[in-house]
Amino acid sequence: MDDLARWTAALTTMVGLGVTLGLNPALYAATADALAQNTRVGARVGWMVAGLATGATVLYLVLQSFDPTEFVAAAERGTTDAVLDRRVDLAAGAVFLAGAVAMGIWRVRRPARPSHRTTASSHAHGWSSYVLGVSCSIVGFTTLPIMYMTGRVADGVSDHPLLRWLAYAVFLAALAAPFVLLATAWTRFPTTAARVNGVYLRLIEKDHRALYAVVLGVAGVACVILGLIPGR
Repeated sequence: MDDLARWTAALTTMVGLGVTLGLNPALYAATADALAQNTRVGARVGWMVAGLATGATVLYLVLQSFDPTEFVAAAERGTTDAVLDRRVDLAAGAVFLAGAVAMGIWRVRRPARPSHRTTASSHAHGWSSYVLGVSCSIVGFTTLPIMYMTGRVADGVSDHPLLRWLAYAVFLAALAAPFVLLATAWTRFPTTAARVNGVYLRLIEKDHRALYAVVLGVAGVACVILGLIPGR
């Protein structure tokens, strides 16, 4: 009975950790892009999931030998100091404003933007989805603690390596499940997929450079104002 309770708790935790690691805006944005383009959806999502599994497994093995808590805490302190540094705000503001000016000049000098309709298939390469999956499973402040906790939970399941890897397989299944389910569900509605694909293609054909310039300009002004506020 105790073994059943321990396994239930451990596997439930593994499912939660797997879903949490996958909660990355970049992953869901890439999935939405694949669904909207409706081009090799299964292959692209499959490569992304494979990249997630690869990166997570590499971290899982690496973190068996050290505790990343101190590293993450130091990185968070450094990031907090940088965020509160007025020079960083001013530098970011200058970069954003320069980007807004450059975007505006580009829009004025080349009013007609080249069509992107013929390049939609270029976004369907599997290797780019794979690289995205690997990077999202490794880079970030939350990935290290999540994978460290995953390793500790797997170690607590049993002393037998096979059972530990079985628990880790549950983690990988939970990590992949949301993306696989989305891709599978999408293929079940071809009419809806075709309509969304048509809207998507029309949107990417529009010239958004003026909007980008405005957004960059607003961000630049906001950063400069933050940098000039006294007492920060």
